[in-house]
Amino acid sequence: MKMVLPFGLSSDGQHNPNNESLNGGSSHTTTKPPIAPPSFYMRAHTNVSAGIPIIPSPYIDFIVVNGDDRYMIRCERKAVLENSVELAKLIHAGPNSGRKGDNHFQVSNVDKHDFELIIRFLETKFVKYRDHLHILKILELSDRFNCPDLIIHCIRELDLQLTSATVIDVFRCLWFYQAVQVSNQYQLGAVITTQESASKKNKRKAQVIATTNSNFNLNSANVPAPNPNPFTAEDYGVALLNNALQLIDMHAELVLAKEELTELRFEELEMIAKREALQLSSELTLFNCLADWSTAECRRKNLEANTENKRKVLGPLCYTPRYALMSAHEFRRACDRVELLNPIEIPLVSDVIEGRKPKNLTPEQSQLLEKFRTPRPEFAKMPIHLSDRSNPKNYPKKMRSAEKAAANNEDAGCLENFGWNCLAVFACIFD
Repeated sequence: MKMVLPFGLSSDGQHNPNNESLNGGSSHTTTKPPIAPPSFYMRAHTNVSAGIPIIPSPYIDFIVVNGDDRYMIRCERKAVLENSVELAKLIHAGPNSGRKGDNHFQVSNVDKHDFELIIRFLETKFVKYRDHLHILKILELSDRFNCPDLIIHCIRELDLQLTSATVIDVFRCLWFYQAVQVSNQYQLGAVITTQESASKKNKRKAQVIATTNSNFNLNSANVPAPNPNPFTAEDYGVALLNNALQLIDMHAELVLAKEELTELRFEELEMIAKREALQLSSELTLFNCLADWSTAECRRKNLEANTENKRKVLGPLCYTPRYALMSAHEFRRACDRVELLNPIEIPLVSDVIEGRKPKNLTPEQSQLLEKFRTPRPEFAKMPIHLSDRSNPKNYPKKMRSAEKAAANNEDAGCLENFGWNCLAVFACIFD
């Protein structure tokens, strides 16, 4: 059987200008040494016979391997090299086969359909998703393969879909991937112990250091301050975490009553419970949330769910509700359910609620009661503008005005604190 070649190709698969037609024309062909097609050569490889650099194939194939399953995805080389750091490293390292002309690269431990969505986004800047959980999966893969444009795209979509129903899922995912640094939960006790054990000569210096640190340690979790104009993928990640917490502040009554909060880790619950601007109609909502979580945590740790163990697993979170803002009836209901305060603190709080002035208070007790009676801000802070949902125009004018007023007060306070800190430092130097 005679093989019929495409028009213009000789038997070696290369272009033959002397081949005038497919079925007719001159039968004479000029014999040339076989030359491999350009796709056979890799970067910086040359045609040995002609000494001319060969341009690599514009397409590559990714082989997604999951056990015995093999799935090939063909894509544009340039799009991958320009938009994914980790996949570019894989390509530059060479194919798994070790053959120079091989354009197949193996990827393992990834869902083939989600990986194909990532590849198509690198080519078209468009990705199709099912829901917010699917976006979180794509965000995970885009972080794994270091695709900054896709990370930013996913974060914008997640911000658009942030609601009281989705915010906990987004918050937990961001907590994991943003690697929030959590300080020692007993740091305050450590500072007090250090101050008590300091000598008289160094005690003033220790107090100055503790005062300076307290100005910046607003939360137990050292969350980076969000950039109001995010630029990098990291900026967008911090901004979305800020927006998730801001939405929890605004809808605290609804979010804190959700059963899924009992599944949070201690550090995750701590970040929420210590929020200053939780919009609560009653502090009993936060108290009930902590009580439910402590019961679930005792069950996870195989502990008896008694008052002592619940206080043990909650640690400093027992003091996050503003007990003095409760009514007498609400405080009695809280204490009847579980006593998160110790027997000495309960009557002190009761006296404050009922209008009686406690006597013979220690400095620590006075500081604690002052915290319990401090009202929360009237409005939550404004979110960072990442999507139409977080556009400042979609929020009440009073909320925007309160944000500006708080920013002005903060700037004035920073200048005042800076001046006092400088004076304290000079006092320590010349002491």
